[in-house]
Amino acid sequence: MTRRRRGTTAGKRSASGIRFIQQLLSKYRGVLVFESTVVKARVYTDETGVFYEIPVLLTPNGSLGSLVDYFVAHWDIRSPQWMIKVVQAVRLFLEYLDAHSDGVDGQDTFQNFRQRLLTGSIDHTAGSDPSGLWWRPRGPKASNRIICNLTDFFSWWCSKHPTRPNPTALWRNSSYDYLVAQAAYEYRRNQAFLGHTWSSFQETSRKPGMPLSTKWHRTPAVEKENPPAFPEDRVMDLLFKGFKVAGKYNYRDMLITLLMNGAGFRVSEPFHLYLWDVTEDPKCPGSALILIHHPAWGAAPNDSRWNDATGVRRKGNRAEYLAEMYGLTPRDWALGTEGAGWKGGMHETQFGGYYKQAYWFIPEFAHLFWDIWHKYIEQVRQIDPASRAHPYAFMNVGRAPKGGIYKMGKFEVSHTAALERIGLVSSKRLGTSIHGHRHAYAQRLRRAGIPKEMIRRFMHHTDLASQEVYTQADQEECREYLAAAISRLNAMGDSSRTKFAVIDSESVGVMQGQAWNR
Repeated sequence: MTRRRRGTTAGKRSASGIRFIQQLLSKYRGVLVFESTVVKARVYTDETGVFYEIPVLLTPNGSLGSLVDYFVAHWDIRSPQWMIKVVQAVRLFLEYLDAHSDGVDGQDTFQNFRQRLLTGSIDHTAGSDPSGLWWRPRGPKASNRIICNLTDFFSWWCSKHPTRPNPTALWRNSSYDYLVAQAAYEYRRNQAFLGHTWSSFQETSRKPGMPLSTKWHRTPAVEKENPPAFPEDRVMDLLFKGFKVAGKYNYRDMLITLLMNGAGFRVSEPFHLYLWDVTEDPKCPGSALILIHHPAWGAAPNDSRWNDATGVRRKGNRAEYLAEMYGLTPRDWALGTEGAGWKGGMHETQFGGYYKQAYWFIPEFAHLFWDIWHKYIEQVRQIDPASRAHPYAFMNVGRAPKGGIYKMGKFEVSHTAALERIGLVSSKRLGTSIHGHRHAYAQRLRRAGIPKEMIRRFMHHTDLASQEVYTQADQEECREYLAAAISRLNAMGDSSRTKFAVIDSESVGVMQGQAWNR
Protein backbone atom coordinates (compact mmCIF):
# COMPACT_ATOMS: atom_id res chain seq x y z
CA MET A 1 0.00 0.00 0.00
CA THR A 2 1.24 3.46 -0.78
CA ARG A 3 2.49 5.24 2.27
CA ARG A 4 0.17 7.99 3.38
CA ARG A 5 0.86 10.78 5.85
CA ARG A 6 -2.02 12.74 7.31
CA GLY A 7 -1.90 16.16 8.86
CA THR A 8 -2.41 16.55 12.61
CA THR A 9 -1.99 19.34 15.09
CA ALA A 10 1.71 18.59 15.02
CA GLY A 11 1.57 18.69 11.25
CA LYS A 12 0.06 22.17 11.29
CA ARG A 13 2.81 23.36 13.60
CA SER A 14 5.32 21.80 11.22
CA ALA A 15 3.90 23.74 8.27
CA SER A 16 4.14 27.01 10.16
CA GLY A 17 7.66 26.03 11.17
CA ILE A 18 8.62 25.58 7.52
CA ARG A 19 7.22 29.01 6.63
CA PHE A 20 9.13 30.57 9.52
CA ILE A 21 12.38 28.95 8.37
CA GLN A 22 11.78 30.09 4.80
CA GLN A 23 11.26 33.66 6.02
CA LEU A 24 14.46 33.53 8.05
CA LEU A 25 16.39 32.10 5.15
CA SER A 26 15.27 34.80 2.75
CA LYS A 27 15.99 37.53 5.31
CA TYR A 28 19.44 36.30 6.27
CA ARG A 29 20.53 34.54 3.09
CA GLY A 30 24.29 34.40 2.97
CA VAL A 31 24.55 34.66 6.76
CA LEU A 32 22.78 31.57 8.07
CA VAL A 33 23.88 28.00 7.31
CA PHE A 34 21.28 25.28 6.74
CA GLU A 35 18.38 26.56 8.79
CA SER A 36 16.38 23.61 10.10
CA THR A 37 14.41 22.49 13.10
CA VAL A 38 13.33 19.23 14.69
CA VAL A 39 9.68 18.73 15.62
CA LYS A 40 7.65 15.92 17.11
CA ALA A 41 5.19 14.58 14.55
CA ARG A 42 2.67 11.80 14.06
CA VAL A 43 3.20 9.67 10.98
CA TYR A 44 0.42 7.51 9.50
CA THR A 45 1.47 4.73 7.12
CA ASP A 46 -1.86 3.07 6.26
CA GLU A 47 -5.63 3.56 6.49
CA THR A 48 -5.84 2.65 10.18
CA GLY A 49 -5.76 5.13 13.03
CA VAL A 50 -2.36 3.92 14.22
CA PHE A 51 0.42 6.49 14.08
CA TYR A 52 4.13 6.66 14.84
CA GLU A 53 5.34 9.52 17.00
CA ILE A 54 8.84 10.36 15.82
CA PRO A 55 11.20 13.36 15.53
CA VAL A 56 11.07 14.91 12.07
CA LEU A 57 13.81 17.09 10.59
CA LEU A 58 12.24 20.09 8.87
CA THR A 59 14.21 22.00 6.26
CA PRO A 60 13.19 25.00 4.15
CA ASN A 61 12.10 22.42 1.53
CA GLY A 62 9.98 20.34 3.87
CA SER A 63 10.53 17.26 5.99
CA LEU A 64 13.41 14.88 5.30
CA GLY A 65 11.42 11.94 3.96
CA SER A 66 14.25 9.41 3.93
CA LEU A 67 14.83 9.94 7.66
CA VAL A 68 11.10 9.56 8.35
CA ASP A 69 11.17 6.21 6.51
CA TYR A 70 14.23 5.16 8.51
CA PHE A 71 12.57 5.90 11.85
CA VAL A 72 9.32 4.18 10.91
CA ALA A 73 11.28 1.08 9.85
CA HIS A 74 13.07 1.00 13.21
CA TRP A 75 10.26 2.26 15.43
CA ASP A 76 9.62 -1.06 17.15
CA ILE A 77 13.28 -1.92 17.81
CA ARG A 78 14.91 1.40 18.72
CA SER A 79 14.14 3.98 21.40
CA PRO A 80 12.98 7.59 21.00
CA GLN A 81 16.31 8.67 22.52
CA TRP A 82 18.14 6.84 19.72
CA MET A 83 16.01 8.62 17.10
CA ILE A 84 16.90 12.00 18.59
CA LYS A 85 20.62 11.20 18.39
CA VAL A 86 20.28 10.06 14.77
CA VAL A 87 18.38 13.15 13.69
CA GLN A 88 21.08 15.31 15.30
CA ALA A 89 23.79 13.43 13.39
CA VAL A 90 21.98 13.74 10.06
CA ARG A 91 21.33 17.41 10.74
CA LEU A 92 25.05 18.03 11.28
CA PHE A 93 25.96 16.18 8.08
CA LEU A 94 23.47 18.16 5.99
CA GLU A 95 24.67 21.36 7.63
CA TYR A 96 28.20 20.49 6.55
CA LEU A 97 27.12 19.69 2.98
CA ASP A 98 25.08 22.87 2.76
CA ALA A 99 28.15 24.91 3.68
CA HIS A 100 30.17 23.46 0.79
CA SER A 101 29.24 24.18 -2.80
CA ASP A 102 30.79 20.92 -4.02
CA GLY A 103 28.12 18.85 -2.27
CA VAL A 104 29.02 15.18 -1.95
CA ASP A 105 32.46 14.70 -3.49
CA GLY A 106 33.30 11.05 -2.99
CA GLN A 107 35.27 9.82 -0.03
CA ASP A 108 36.82 13.24 0.59
CA THR A 109 33.48 14.52 1.85
CA PHE A 110 33.23 11.80 4.48
CA GLN A 111 36.84 12.18 5.58
CA ASN A 112 36.62 15.96 5.81
CA PHE A 113 33.35 15.79 7.74
CA ARG A 114 34.85 13.32 10.20
CA GLN A 115 37.90 15.49 10.73
CA ARG A 116 35.87 18.67 11.19
CA LEU A 117 33.90 16.92 13.91
CA LEU A 118 37.19 16.26 15.66
CA THR A 119 38.93 19.58 15.02
CA GLY A 120 36.05 22.01 14.68
CA SER A 121 35.74 24.41 11.74
CA ILE A 122 37.27 27.60 13.18
CA ASP A 123 40.65 29.08 12.28
CA HIS A 124 41.58 30.26 15.76
CA THR A 125 44.65 32.15 14.55
CA ALA A 126 42.47 34.45 12.47
CA GLY A 127 39.25 34.04 14.42
CA SER A 128 37.36 33.19 11.26
CA ASP A 129 35.37 30.41 9.64
CA PRO A 130 34.70 30.91 5.91
CA SER A 131 32.23 28.01 5.95
CA GLY A 132 29.98 29.74 8.48
CA LEU A 133 29.65 26.54 10.51
CA TRP A 134 31.50 27.74 13.62
CA TRP A 135 31.83 24.22 14.98
CA ARG A 136 33.82 23.51 18.10
CA PRO A 137 35.88 20.31 18.43
CA ARG A 138 33.73 17.44 19.63
CA GLY A 139 36.46 14.97 20.53
CA PRO A 140 36.79 11.29 19.54
CA LYS A 141 33.98 9.83 21.63
CA ALA A 142 31.23 12.22 20.51
CA SER A 143 32.49 12.20 16.91
CA ASN A 144 32.51 8.41 16.79
CA ARG A 145 28.92 8.30 18.01
CA ILE A 146 27.83 10.68 15.23
CA ILE A 147 29.73 8.70 12.59
CA CYS A 148 28.26 5.39 13.75
CA ASN A 149 24.71 6.76 13.59
CA LEU A 150 25.30 8.08 10.06
CA THR A 151 26.92 4.80 9.00
CA ASP A 152 23.86 2.85 10.10
CA PHE A 153 21.57 5.31 8.30
CA PHE A 154 23.49 5.11 5.03
CA SER A 155 23.77 1.31 5.28
CA TRP A 156 20.00 1.07 5.70
CA TRP A 157 19.47 3.36 2.70
CA CYS A 158 21.80 1.21 0.60
CA SER A 159 19.99 -1.98 1.58
CA LYS A 160 16.68 -0.37 0.62
CA HIS A 161 18.04 0.77 -2.76
CA PRO A 162 20.42 -2.00 -3.91
CA THR A 163 20.93 -0.26 -7.27
CA ARG A 164 21.31 3.44 -7.76
CA PRO A 165 17.86 4.97 -8.30
CA ASN A 166 17.09 8.10 -10.21
CA PRO A 167 17.88 10.83 -7.64
CA THR A 168 14.82 12.80 -8.67
CA ALA A 169 12.65 9.87 -7.59
CA LEU A 170 13.85 10.46 -4.05
CA TRP A 171 13.64 14.22 -4.17
CA ARG A 172 10.10 14.55 -2.77
CA ASN A 173 10.27 18.33 -3.10
CA SER A 174 13.30 18.32 -0.79
CA SER A 175 16.77 19.01 -2.10
CA TYR A 176 18.09 17.55 1.14
CA ASP A 177 16.59 14.13 0.37
CA TYR A 178 18.53 14.41 -2.86
CA LEU A 179 21.72 15.10 -0.88
CA VAL A 180 21.03 12.09 1.35
CA ALA A 181 20.60 9.91 -1.76
CA GLN A 182 23.90 11.19 -3.15
CA ALA A 183 25.70 10.68 0.15
CA ALA A 184 24.36 7.15 0.62
CA TYR A 185 25.32 6.24 -2.95
CA GLU A 186 28.85 7.56 -2.45
CA TYR A 187 29.04 5.72 0.87
CA ARG A 188 28.16 2.48 -0.92
CA ARG A 189 30.73 3.11 -3.64
CA ASN A 190 33.49 3.82 -1.13
CA GLN A 191 32.36 1.51 1.66
CA ALA A 192 35.38 -0.79 1.37
CA PHE A 193 37.66 2.17 1.99
CA LEU A 194 35.44 4.10 4.37
CA GLY A 195 34.97 1.04 6.55
CA HIS A 196 38.44 1.83 7.87
CA THR A 197 38.56 5.61 7.85
CA TRP A 198 34.91 6.51 8.42
CA SER A 199 33.53 4.17 11.07
CA SER A 200 36.38 2.66 12.99
CA PHE A 201 38.89 5.52 12.64
CA GLN A 202 41.73 3.29 11.40
CA GLU A 203 44.57 4.52 9.18
CA THR A 204 45.01 2.11 6.26
CA SER A 205 48.15 3.92 5.08
CA ARG A 206 50.21 3.21 8.20
CA LYS A 207 52.94 0.60 7.95
CA PRO A 208 52.49 -2.83 9.55
CA GLY A 209 53.26 -2.68 13.24
CA MET A 210 53.05 1.11 13.36
CA PRO A 211 50.85 2.13 16.31
CA LEU A 212 47.75 4.16 15.62
CA SER A 213 48.13 7.78 16.68
CA THR A 214 45.87 8.84 19.53
CA LYS A 215 45.99 12.51 18.60
CA TRP A 216 42.50 12.47 17.12
CA HIS A 217 41.43 8.98 16.22
CA ARG A 218 41.01 7.26 19.54
CA THR A 219 39.68 8.19 22.92
CA PRO A 220 42.54 7.78 25.42
CA ALA A 221 42.42 4.45 27.23
CA VAL A 222 40.96 4.83 30.70
CA GLU A 223 40.74 2.68 33.78
CA LYS A 224 37.38 1.10 34.47
CA GLU A 225 36.07 3.27 37.25
CA ASN A 226 32.79 3.42 39.02
CA PRO A 227 31.27 6.91 39.00
CA PRO A 228 30.93 7.99 42.62
CA ALA A 229 27.88 6.58 44.37
CA PHE A 230 25.49 8.64 46.45
CA PRO A 231 27.08 9.07 49.90
CA GLU A 232 25.66 6.47 52.28
CA ASP A 233 25.74 8.80 55.27
CA ARG A 234 23.47 11.35 53.54
CA VAL A 235 20.67 9.12 52.24
CA MET A 236 18.44 9.54 55.28
CA ASP A 237 19.16 13.28 55.36
CA LEU A 238 18.01 13.52 51.76
CA LEU A 239 14.82 11.60 52.46
CA PHE A 240 13.73 13.24 55.69
CA LYS A 241 15.27 16.71 55.42
CA GLY A 242 15.77 17.32 51.71
CA PHE A 243 12.24 16.32 50.72
CA LYS A 244 10.65 18.32 53.53
CA VAL A 245 9.33 21.70 52.42
CA ALA A 246 7.52 24.17 54.68
CA GLY A 247 7.08 21.46 57.29
CA LYS A 248 5.52 18.98 54.84
CA TYR A 249 7.09 15.85 53.41
CA ASN A 250 7.15 15.19 49.67
CA TYR A 251 6.15 11.54 50.02
CA ARG A 252 6.02 10.90 46.27
CA ASP A 253 9.63 11.92 45.65
CA MET A 254 10.78 10.10 48.78
CA LEU A 255 9.29 6.91 47.31
CA ILE A 256 10.97 7.40 43.93
CA THR A 257 14.32 8.00 45.63
CA LEU A 258 13.89 4.85 47.71
CA LEU A 259 13.22 2.81 44.57
CA MET A 260 16.53 4.03 43.13
CA ASN A 261 18.74 3.92 46.22
CA GLY A 262 17.14 1.03 48.07
CA ALA A 263 16.22 -1.21 45.12
CA GLY A 264 18.62 -0.06 42.39
CA PHE A 265 16.13 1.04 39.74
CA ARG A 266 17.11 3.49 37.02
CA VAL A 267 15.53 6.92 37.35
CA SER A 268 13.14 6.29 34.44
CA GLU A 269 11.78 2.96 35.68
CA PRO A 270 9.64 4.12 38.65
CA PHE A 271 7.68 6.33 36.24
CA HIS A 272 6.15 3.19 34.71
CA LEU A 273 4.80 2.00 38.07
CA TYR A 274 1.00 1.60 38.37
CA LEU A 275 -0.98 2.00 41.58
CA TRP A 276 -1.73 -1.74 41.42
CA ASP A 277 1.98 -2.63 41.33
CA VAL A 278 2.64 -1.93 45.02
CA THR A 279 1.38 -4.54 47.51
CA GLU A 280 2.36 -5.85 50.91
CA ASP A 281 4.87 -8.67 50.74
CA PRO A 282 3.03 -11.78 52.04
CA LYS A 283 6.35 -13.31 53.13
CA CYS A 284 7.43 -10.20 55.01
CA PRO A 285 4.46 -8.31 56.51
CA GLY A 286 4.95 -4.58 56.73
CA SER A 287 7.24 -4.58 53.68
CA ALA A 288 6.51 -3.46 50.14
CA LEU A 289 6.45 -5.96 47.28
CA ILE A 290 6.96 -3.99 44.08
CA LEU A 291 6.78 -5.23 40.51
CA ILE A 292 7.55 -2.65 37.83
CA HIS A 293 6.05 -4.15 34.68
CA HIS A 294 7.30 -3.70 31.14
CA PRO A 295 5.66 -0.48 29.87
CA ALA A 296 4.02 -2.19 26.88
CA TRP A 297 4.19 -5.96 27.26
CA GLY A 298 3.76 -6.29 31.00
CA ALA A 299 0.50 -7.78 32.27
CA ALA A 300 -2.38 -5.33 32.57
CA PRO A 301 -3.63 -4.72 36.12
CA ASN A 302 -6.65 -6.49 37.54
CA ASP A 303 -8.89 -3.48 36.94
CA SER A 304 -12.58 -4.19 37.62
CA ARG A 305 -13.54 -1.51 35.06
CA TRP A 306 -11.77 -3.22 32.15
CA ASN A 307 -14.37 -5.63 30.75
CA ASP A 308 -15.30 -6.90 27.32
CA ALA A 309 -18.70 -6.45 25.65
CA THR A 310 -20.16 -9.34 27.66
CA GLY A 311 -18.97 -7.94 30.97
CA VAL A 312 -16.15 -10.46 31.41
CA ARG A 313 -12.95 -9.10 32.95
CA ARG A 314 -10.35 -8.36 30.28
CA LYS A 315 -6.84 -9.75 30.32
CA GLY A 316 -4.05 -8.40 28.17
CA ASN A 317 -0.87 -6.37 28.11
CA ARG A 318 -0.31 -2.81 29.24
CA ALA A 319 -0.24 -1.35 25.75
CA GLU A 320 -3.80 -2.63 25.22
CA TYR A 321 -4.92 -1.49 28.65
CA LEU A 322 -3.55 2.04 28.25
CA ALA A 323 -5.11 2.44 24.81
CA GLU A 324 -8.56 1.11 25.68
CA MET A 325 -8.95 2.62 29.15
CA TYR A 326 -7.18 5.95 28.78
CA GLY A 327 -6.33 6.53 25.12
CA LEU A 328 -2.63 6.54 26.03
CA THR A 329 0.48 4.83 24.70
CA PRO A 330 3.29 3.40 26.87
CA ARG A 331 5.56 6.12 28.20
CA ASP A 332 8.66 4.66 26.57
CA TRP A 333 7.03 5.27 23.18
CA ALA A 334 6.60 8.98 23.84
CA LEU A 335 8.95 11.75 22.74
CA GLY A 336 7.49 14.52 24.90
CA THR A 337 8.01 15.46 28.53
CA GLU A 338 5.65 12.71 29.69
CA GLY A 339 7.97 10.08 28.22
CA ALA A 340 10.16 7.78 30.32
CA GLY A 341 12.76 5.38 28.97
CA TRP A 342 12.95 1.63 29.43
CA LYS A 343 16.42 0.24 28.89
CA GLY A 344 15.32 -3.39 28.84
CA GLY A 345 17.45 -5.86 30.73
CA MET A 346 16.22 -9.05 32.37
CA HIS A 347 12.57 -9.48 33.35
CA GLU A 348 10.76 -11.98 35.54
CA THR A 349 7.46 -13.79 34.89
CA GLN A 350 6.60 -15.67 38.09
CA PHE A 351 3.61 -13.45 38.89
CA GLY A 352 2.51 -13.11 35.25
CA GLY A 353 3.64 -10.82 32.47
CA TYR A 354 7.07 -9.28 32.24
CA TYR A 355 8.29 -7.24 35.19
CA LYS A 356 11.25 -6.24 37.34
CA GLN A 357 10.92 -6.97 41.04
CA ALA A 358 12.37 -4.68 43.68
CA TYR A 359 15.06 -6.47 45.67
CA TRP A 360 15.51 -4.25 48.69
CA PHE A 361 18.94 -3.84 50.18
CA ILE A 362 18.89 -3.12 52.99
CA PRO A 363 15.55 -4.81 53.93
CA GLU A 364 14.65 -1.87 56.19
CA PHE A 365 14.07 0.17 53.04
CA ALA A 366 11.14 -2.12 52.20
CA HIS A 367 9.50 -1.31 55.55
CA LEU A 368 10.18 2.40 55.09
CA PHE A 369 8.71 2.39 51.58
CA TRP A 370 5.54 0.63 52.77
CA ASP A 371 5.09 3.18 55.56
CA ILE A 372 5.59 6.19 53.26
CA TRP A 373 3.41 4.60 50.57
CA HIS A 374 0.37 4.67 52.87
CA LYS A 375 0.94 8.35 53.59
CA TYR A 376 1.24 9.07 49.87
CA ILE A 377 -1.95 7.14 49.05
CA GLU A 378 -3.83 9.33 51.53
CA GLN A 379 -2.86 12.30 49.36
CA VAL A 380 -3.91 10.49 46.19
CA ARG A 381 -7.35 9.70 47.61
CA GLN A 382 -7.99 13.42 48.06
CA ILE A 383 -7.70 13.92 44.30
CA ASP A 384 -10.87 13.67 42.21
CA PRO A 385 -10.69 10.34 40.29
CA ALA A 386 -11.89 12.19 37.19
CA SER A 387 -8.62 14.15 37.25
CA ARG A 388 -6.58 10.94 37.28
CA ALA A 389 -6.94 9.94 33.63
CA HIS A 390 -4.08 7.46 33.85
CA PRO A 391 -3.05 4.42 35.91
CA TYR A 392 0.37 5.63 37.02
CA ALA A 393 1.32 5.59 40.68
CA PHE A 394 3.17 8.89 40.69
CA MET A 395 1.11 11.96 39.89
CA ASN A 396 0.84 15.66 40.65
CA VAL A 397 -0.54 15.97 44.17
CA GLY A 398 0.05 19.62 44.97
CA ARG A 399 0.37 21.55 41.73
CA ALA A 400 -1.73 21.79 38.60
CA PRO A 401 -2.74 19.82 36.77
CA LYS A 402 -3.65 18.00 39.97
CA GLY A 403 -3.80 14.26 39.37
CA GLY A 404 -1.86 14.57 36.12
CA ILE A 405 1.01 12.28 35.18
CA TYR A 406 4.14 13.18 37.13
CA LYS A 407 7.00 13.95 34.75
CA MET A 408 10.55 12.77 35.15
CA GLY A 409 11.92 16.24 34.51
CA LYS A 410 9.92 17.60 37.45
CA PHE A 411 11.41 14.96 39.72
CA GLU A 412 14.94 15.85 38.62
CA VAL A 413 14.29 19.48 39.57
CA SER A 414 12.82 18.39 42.91
CA HIS A 415 15.79 16.11 43.61
CA THR A 416 18.24 18.94 42.94
CA ALA A 417 16.34 21.25 45.28
CA ALA A 418 16.27 18.56 47.98
CA LEU A 419 20.05 18.23 47.75
CA GLU A 420 20.48 21.96 48.21
CA ARG A 421 18.36 21.88 51.37
CA ILE A 422 20.89 19.55 53.00
CA GLY A 423 23.93 21.44 51.72
CA LEU A 424 24.76 19.30 48.68
CA VAL A 425 24.89 20.06 44.97
CA SER A 426 23.83 17.76 42.16
CA SER A 427 27.00 16.42 40.56
CA LYS A 428 27.72 13.16 38.78
CA ARG A 429 31.36 13.41 39.84
CA LEU A 430 30.33 13.67 43.48
CA GLY A 431 27.76 10.88 43.22
CA THR A 432 24.93 13.22 44.16
CA SER A 433 23.11 13.19 40.83
CA ILE A 434 20.05 11.00 40.38
CA HIS A 435 22.29 8.37 38.76
CA GLY A 436 24.35 8.06 41.95
CA HIS A 437 21.58 6.12 43.70
CA ARG A 438 21.77 3.05 41.44
CA HIS A 439 25.55 3.07 41.87
CA ALA A 440 25.14 3.27 45.65
CA TYR A 441 22.86 0.21 45.55
CA ALA A 442 25.37 -1.78 43.48
CA GLN A 443 28.31 -0.79 45.67
CA ARG A 444 26.35 -1.78 48.77
CA LEU A 445 25.75 -5.24 47.29
CA ARG A 446 29.39 -5.70 46.31
CA ARG A 447 30.81 -4.60 49.65
CA ALA A 448 28.41 -6.95 51.42
CA GLY A 449 29.97 -9.84 49.50
CA ILE A 450 26.92 -10.63 47.34
CA PRO A 451 27.95 -13.01 44.49
CA LYS A 452 28.10 -11.48 41.00
CA GLU A 453 25.31 -13.71 39.70
CA MET A 454 22.96 -12.44 42.39
CA ILE A 455 24.00 -8.82 41.75
CA ARG A 456 23.14 -9.42 38.09
CA ARG A 457 19.67 -10.56 39.07
CA PHE A 458 19.06 -7.81 41.61
CA MET A 459 20.06 -5.14 39.06
CA HIS A 460 18.10 -6.85 36.26
CA HIS A 461 21.09 -7.18 33.93
CA THR A 462 21.18 -9.76 31.15
CA ASP A 463 24.83 -10.69 31.69
CA LEU A 464 27.47 -10.48 34.38
CA ALA A 465 29.63 -7.96 32.54
CA SER A 466 26.93 -5.28 32.72
CA GLN A 467 27.50 -4.77 36.44
CA GLU A 468 31.17 -3.87 36.05
CA VAL A 469 30.48 -0.19 35.51
CA TYR A 470 28.63 -0.12 38.84
CA THR A 471 30.93 -2.27 40.98
CA GLN A 472 34.46 -0.99 40.34
CA ALA A 473 36.46 0.14 43.35
CA ASP A 474 36.40 3.91 43.83
CA GLN A 475 39.36 6.14 44.72
CA GLU A 476 38.74 5.92 48.45
CA GLU A 477 38.67 2.14 48.32
CA CYS A 478 41.93 2.10 46.33
CA ARG A 479 43.58 4.16 49.07
CA GLU A 480 42.21 1.78 51.70
CA TYR A 481 43.76 -1.18 49.87
CA LEU A 482 47.14 0.58 49.78
CA ALA A 483 46.91 1.50 53.46
CA ALA A 484 46.10 -2.11 54.36
CA ALA A 485 49.03 -3.32 52.25
CA ILE A 486 51.38 -0.93 54.07
CA SER A 487 50.16 -2.26 57.41
CA ARG A 488 50.83 -5.82 56.29
CA LEU A 489 54.28 -4.87 55.04
CA ASN A 490 55.19 -3.13 58.30
CA ALA A 491 53.98 -6.15 60.27
CA MET A 492 56.36 -8.50 58.51
CA GLY A 493 59.44 -9.78 60.30
CA ASP A 494 62.90 -8.52 59.36
CA SER A 495 63.65 -11.67 57.36
CA SER A 496 60.54 -11.19 55.24
CA ARG A 497 61.12 -7.48 54.74
CA THR A 498 64.58 -8.00 53.23
CA LYS A 499 62.80 -8.76 49.97
CA PHE A 500 61.56 -5.18 49.86
CA ALA A 501 63.21 -1.80 50.13
CA VAL A 502 63.06 -0.72 53.76
CA ILE A 503 60.98 2.42 53.39
CA ASP A 504 58.74 3.72 56.12
CA SER A 505 57.32 7.05 57.24
CA GLU A 506 60.18 7.61 59.68
CA SER A 507 62.96 7.13 57.11
CA VAL A 508 61.15 9.27 54.54
CA GLY A 509 60.70 12.06 57.10
CA VAL A 510 64.38 11.98 58.12
CA MET A 511 65.63 12.14 54.54
CA GLN A 512 63.15 14.85 53.64
CA GLY A 513 64.24 17.00 56.60
CA GLN A 514 67.91 16.56 55.76
CA ALA A 515 67.33 17.51 52.14
CA TRP A 516 65.37 20.70 52.82
CA ASN A 517 67.74 21.88 55.59
CA ARG A 518 70.84 21.78 53.44
